[in-house]
Amino acid sequence: MSGRISASRASAVRAAQQAKAERDAERLRRERQVESALADFYEQTGKAEQLRTSASARAAKIVAHAERAAVEPERRAREAVALLHDLGEPRDQIAVLTGLALTEVRAILAGAADAAAPRDGGRGTGAAPAVVAVEAGPAGAAPGSGAIVVGAAVPG
Repeated sequence: MSGRISASRASAVRAAQQAKAERDAERLRRERQVESALADFYEQTGKAEQLRTSASARAAKIVAHAERAAVEPERRAREAVALLHDLGEPRDQIAVLTGLALTEVRAILAGAADAAAPRDGGRGTGAAPAVVAVEAGPAGAAPGSGAIVVGAAVPG
């Protein structure tokens, strides 16, 4: 009977090895799938970050160009505010008409008056003008409700 136990044992060992080999093969297949999915994740995440970085750099260049281009229209906008004042419009009405806050109108007019006045008797020793950012909104909007930035030179 011991021969029969050996054959039975050998058959059982073979069946166990086969089951284990199938389990190991399935585990290996799954691990390869996990590795592939993770590789896809890291590759695509890197590409997305690279696209965002590239787009941010391009956007920064566009914004810088726009800021340089906006200097002249902003200067002309400040001149228009000064002209409204010269035409006799009160500051509060200029604010209502332009959508600027009253403080912004005052800053623009102060900058215009400063730019027109000679500095230090013409000796050129006065402080350099600083730029004050003010917001402009659409006509008829509440003062200070807009998003266009207009700079006005005021004493530093």
